[in-house]
Amino acid sequence: ALERAAFSPTFQKVWFLPIFLGFGVLGGIFPFHNWSPDGHVAAPTAVSMFHAGVLMKLGAFAALRVGIMLLPEGAKFWAPLIMGLALVNIVYGAFIASVQTDFKYVIGFSSVSHMGLVLMGFATLTKDGLLGAGLQMFSHGVMTALFFAVVGMVYDRAHTRHIPELGGMAGPMPLAAIGFIIGGLVSMGMPGFSGFVAEFPIFRGIWQTAYWWMAPMAVLSIVVTAGYILRVVGRVFFGRMPEALAGQIPPITHFDKIALVFLCLFMVGLGLFPSLMTPWVESGVQHILVLLGGS
Repeated sequence: ALERAAFSPTFQKVWFLPIFLGFGVLGGIFPFHNWSPDGHVAAPTAVSMFHAGVLMKLGAFAALRVGIMLLPEGAKFWAPLIMGLALVNIVYGAFIASVQTDFKYVIGFSSVSHMGLVLMGFATLTKDGLLGAGLQMFSHGVMTALFFAVVGMVYDRAHTRHIPELGGMAGPMPLAAIGFIIGGLVSMGMPGFSGFVAEFPIFRGIWQTAYWWMAPMAVLSIVVTAGYILRVVGRVFFGRMPEALAGQIPPITHFDKIALVFLCLFMVGLGLFPSLMTPWVESGVQHILVLLGGS
């Protein structure tokens, strides 16, 4: 009913920004993002998984559903600003994640960066950008749930999240190490994983706009992401285990293993067979394009 309300262009331009930003706060949009990494660190593992996998996606979906779909003229008017804020999310979040020493803060700021890709895809107002944003919400939700699950497993056994105090965790926890590496490949957007399937359309959508020059700047985040993921993998899971932890790390439980395998299968499955989800997202994108005046 609200979609048929035919709000005036002036009304849409005035109200789009406060509505989109209001919901965007929950999605971690810059400069209202700081609550999210802090919330991750303060929360138990299970809450962090729901926070990144569900809560942040609710904010992004509401920004799309209430902001863009109900106020399309406002979305067109404010799209350059949203793209600019999302670009800061992407690049700033990646750089801040790269200098963190708390395991959870690394993943928290990584979430800020990846949610920037979702918001950037929305702001392109193109078929490719919106399709990629929809896939990215799913991919990032599963990937971050996996990351926080592994962080929780490490913390429960080592009783520290301070990265310099960790090392050699792949020995007693090989499946956790493999799971984190797979999540890292997804985070980097490597082909064959869900991250590539989601991020490539977003970058293609950016390239189709008048602000195509933001695409190379956003791609910089992939290089930075690869840097901090490799640093964390090398420091936490490989190398020499500190003497204080040697012989004190029990293996993960069977339930932990089932959860890790389950989450990894989603990311690999979508990466190898994107057609399993793409048609569902495309059907929704087509409706949005009609509201925006496309075909």
